[in-house]
Amino acid sequence: MSSTTPAEPPDLPPDATPEEIEADIEAARERLASSVDALTAKLDVKAQAKQKAQETSERVGAGAQQAYQRVRTTSPTVLLAIAAGVVGLVVLLVVLRRRSSHQSRVLLATSAPSL
Repeated sequence: MSSTTPAEPPDLPPDATPEEIEADIEAARERLASSVDALTAKLDVKAQAKQKAQETSERVGAGAQQAYQRVRTTSPTVLLAIAAGVVGLVVLLVVLRRRSSHQSRVLLATSAPSL
């Protein structure tokens, strides 16, 4: 956890004018208000979670946009090759499944007692 140290108030000379004293008091008020705002922000868990969710959403959205742009700029030949590979894989799985189910039917038919 990082801690920030507030800026030290300037030392006023002993012969400071009332205007300088008032300016020093106003600067001290601003530093105090800034410190209170920072502490309030650190203690507001709901706002921190909302901010983190917003950042994550933006990061995911940017990644999706980049992926979309990559797909759009990929040559049609590459996309066609990928699609053909997927179709070939599906056909292979269907053939293997049918062969497996056919073999199990043959095994069941040969192991059944004949009457």
